[in-house]
Amino acid sequence: MYGVSFLKSTRWAVFLFLLCGQPPAWAKQTQSVAGTAYVTSWFGGVVAVVDLASGAVKQTIPVGVHAHNVALRPDQKQAWVTNNNAGTVSIIDTDTNTVIGTLPTGRGPRHTYFRPDGREAYVTNEFDDRVELFDTENLDQPLGSVEVGHMPHFALAAGDKVFVTNFGGGDVTVLSRAKRKTLATVPVGAGPLGAGALKNGKRIYIACHNANHVAVIDGETHKVLAYIPTGAGPVQVTVTPDQAHAYVANDGAGTVQKIDLATHTVLKTIHIARDAGSHGVGFAGEGRWLLITNTGAATVSVIDTTNDAVVKTIPVPKAPEGIAVKR
Repeated sequence: MYGVSFLKSTRWAVFLFLLCGQPPAWAKQTQSVAGTAYVTSWFGGVVAVVDLASGAVKQTIPVGVHAHNVALRPDQKQAWVTNNNAGTVSIIDTDTNTVIGTLPTGRGPRHTYFRPDGREAYVTNEFDDRVELFDTENLDQPLGSVEVGHMPHFALAAGDKVFVTNFGGGDVTVLSRAKRKTLATVPVGAGPLGAGALKNGKRIYIACHNANHVAVIDGETHKVLAYIPTGAGPVQVTVTPDQAHAYVANDGAGTVQKIDLATHTVLKTIHIARDAGSHGVGFAGEGRWLLITNTGAATVSVIDTTNDAVVKTIPVPKAPEGIAVKR
């Protein structure tokens, strides 16, 4: 039976909610994760559609060989899946969760990134050392390609530029979006993979897998401002919606680390499992929940960013790598 003091405090909380229009603190703590996650399976040749509220895989969508990453178009009506060994992108209609088209690409497509308005897509070709450009509303007429560094992995559009990580070259190619030419090549450290950025494009964050650090690039001068030491094998880094922090997934350590972007220091290390292979990152609930794919464990970890603790573990098909979340 609940005590009198608890009942009184609960009544006061409800009263404050009715008065201020805001839920009490205890109600916020009981909120559950919501939305739909799309998760690739490197060895399974499918994308799992995960209901985040229940933690259940609702269905699997067959795609191409070695599906590495999935990216949602900004309007969230399509999910683009890069099939690394098939040389294709599978385009999924997120209303019906069916593949509505298969887009041929160059060799070794790794990641897709969309221009903020969704009209243009950038696909990295790992084995052609280039980035392909596509008009998302007229796929029959590709926009061509731009040569970049060795083994490009991730392309990130920030402001009027595109930053491309070159895993084999240890650098980042900075492209002009309008002129589609190289503006700079920035050495960042061995094995750059995933990237994140501030919304204003003034800071770019690069996860350097073989160097065990996150490189911070000035988006205007293209100079490296700092190197933030991480755990072993950082793969993906993402900036929180409030722009105050970043999270980096370290597949070598099986950890996720929270970075203070004001001081360029690691605030907390969240341990998942030594052999988890923590890889992809995504947010749900406007940043309340951080989702991490664990390639070695065949799971997705759900982290509550209010206390940086794992609150749910969701089984998914083997070798999950990429993740994207539909609201």
